[in-house]
Amino acid sequence: MSTEEPRTESTSQRSEPSPQAVAAAKRLGAPMIVRGVLGVAFGIVTVFWPRDAVNPAQLSLPTDVVDHLAIGYLILFALVLVFQAVRSPLNVRTAVYGQAVIAVPAIVFLFLADQPAELRAALSIWALLHGVLELWSWRQLKSQPMASDFLIAAGVHVLLGIILVFGDGMEALSILGFTGAATLIAGVILIIGGYSRLSKARQLAQRGELPEPIDPDAANPAEATDRSADATDGPDETAPKKEP
Repeated sequence: MSTEEPRTESTSQRSEPSPQAVAAAKRLGAPMIVRGVLGVAFGIVTVFWPRDAVNPAQLSLPTDVVDHLAIGYLILFALVLVFQAVRSPLNVRTAVYGQAVIAVPAIVFLFLADQPAELRAALSIWALLHGVLELWSWRQLKSQPMASDFLIAAGVHVLLGIILVFGDGMEALSILGFTGAATLIAGVILIIGGYSRLSKARQLAQRGELPEPIDPDAANPAEATDRSADATDGPDETAPKKEP
């Protein structure tokens, strides 16, 4: 029985994220919160859009109104993604920039959309591509704590894309409602995830366990730690110097 105790203790130690991993995750906390707030705001506006059963005109929206709402959201969303890319590790930066780039053709198609079917096509393609790139980001960040937030956000956008692809006959208001619901769910997840990262880092900082800010260009926290260790290693001052 004595041989089992060290195994249990080592397992519990491995489950606790290292301070270096927490410091790397902390850099994404602020962008995640900003993304989440934007998604929640858009979701509240769209999901709870006023509907008056007495007035049938309130049960539908012109396509151009939905176009303008979606365009405004995508422009702000792309800017926030640029902010996230700057603070992301190098191995994730391409995927995050890609999420911002695919918003550009979606905005162009939304400007040209005159029918609900065209609106649905533009948003469905954007949601699917965004979800795939978010999934790629999650695969690269699996070593960080709480990386599943990106997996959930990816799944929500992929599900939105699938619903819109097979949503034949959906009107503009329905398309807006499903899109807003997806951004609302993903936004709540990102706000919680970003706050958890900042809170965990704050706890380590209060205990004096949080390391120095790591290099954001590093592919992972371990690589950044190795770089900082190599940089601090200098020549041995105690070694005797050779006389000329």
